[in-house]
Amino acid sequence: MTQDLKVLGSQVRVIVPGTWVSIPLESPEKAAAFIKRLVRDQVGPADRLARMRRQAVEEVFATARDAAAIGVHTYLMSLEIAPGVPFPAALLMVDEDWPEEVRPLVAEGDYAGALRAAYPEGEVAVQRNGRPAARVVEMSQGQAGDGDEAVDVLTMRLEYHMPHPVDPSKMLFVRANASDIPSAEPFAVLFDEIVDSIMFLEDESAGDAPVPGDPVAAEA
Repeated sequence: MTQDLKVLGSQVRVIVPGTWVSIPLESPEKAAAFIKRLVRDQVGPADRLARMRRQAVEEVFATARDAAAIGVHTYLMSLEIAPGVPFPAALLMVDEDWPEEVRPLVAEGDYAGALRAAYPEGEVAVQRNGRPAARVVEMSQGQAGDGDEAVDVLTMRLEYHMPHPVDPSKMLFVRANASDIPSAEPFAVLFDEIVDSIMFLEDESAGDAPVPGDPVAAEA
């Protein structure tokens, strides 16, 4: 299933697995109101959960505030990867300029070469949509819980740099974060597929779309 999102006047189409929400970033007031509703729906309204709700709201709002401060225009947060299966993950998109040193390659249309030069630590591959993307992976391992109940947890951050779908003289930067995952490879492949599906559409041809904050429910 394909989901269209209305983001700052543009249409962004992305295919995601399970249930996600698009957090509005136009203003702190809109973000705070939506996050409070979201946390209440997810955690529950019981008085004994008030502290948990407050902490969750503060954490998500801080992330949204920091994202807006650096120019993020799309902030998708996963709720479930399948019914009843939580999936703590986030996807953020921001428009960027190409690094100065690779602009001659961009001017020649050598986007793959520009990405290799700009991100030598990344892996550059051509997506199904025909655009190259540089993927940089960062993994960290820790433990959750105490004593004999402690379990190893893996956190993965993926960064994608690619020519912007609307204006390739600029870049689209996508960051994906996933925590508490059992292994890296299947989730890296999953995010590769999600990022590969990103499209910016013309408003007049895209039809009506949900506003940020609407649930994003789709199947891979």
